[in-house]
Amino acid sequence: MPTLEEIKSQIRSIDGMAKFLGKREIKELPNILWENENVEKLIQGTYNNGNGILICTNKRLIFIDKGMLFGLQVEDFPLDKISSIQYSTGILLGKLTIFASGNKAVIDNVDKLQVRVFGDFVTNKINSKDKNKNLIKVESSEDDIISKLERLATLKEKGILTDEEFLAQKNKILNS
Repeated sequence: MPTLEEIKSQIRSIDGMAKFLGKREIKELPNILWENENVEKLIQGTYNNGNGILICTNKRLIFIDKGMLFGLQVEDFPLDKISSIQYSTGILLGKLTIFASGNKAVIDNVDKLQVRVFGDFVTNKINSKDKNKNLIKVESSEDDIISKLERLATLKEKGILTDEEFLAQKNKILNS
């Protein structure tokens, strides 16, 4: 798990006012973050009647509310379970809505200038993960086609398939 100093260093590299937000919550991060998890974006807001920070890491969104005296509330949203992010702005404040695994979480009272930046950042992050998943599927199906064609060629070379049978099977594979 990252140390508090490593986490503070990551937060200092974030644009905006992030270094001034949620000092009590930030102190909890070494106990919350996973191995090889990095803080990438940070906003402050209200969730389930608690004031805290919402952090976007390379793996998940985490809302942390340290409470006034002793309590601690942590809720996380794995990036691969988030279907969409919505945001809206008012005169001073904004609202971020997270849709994940059939649930909806609303983070209110977010600085209106930061809610759009954070929402767009997370949207781009989840969309790029979807593109990577689709790319892996395409590569996997291409590998499958190549291996089928190689097996067909081997059967033809061994004399098990005639030229006509080979061409018919090849067309079937390529057109499926």
